[in-house]
Amino acid sequence: MISTINISLPSKLKALADREIKKGYYVSFSDLVRSSLRKTLRVSELDILLEESKKEKREGKGITLRNKKDVDNYFKSI
Repeated sequence: MISTINISLPSKLKALADREIKKGYYVSFSDLVRSSLRKTLRVSELDILLEESKKEKREGKGITLRNKKDVDNYFKSI
């Protein structure tokens, strides 16, 4: 299912978007918005995971893997 939305943008932002489309990085404004939204959501998800990891480390529940050997040993142990 596809939903259609309307958004308002400052003219400078729209001009930058149009420039990226004209360069061929995106086939349309919708393509640019979808790509940007996916990237933003992915980064947000990683930020959440990072904060959870920091909390676990502060609570003594986490471990720190400092190098490849630590990573290899961790995966061997699970």
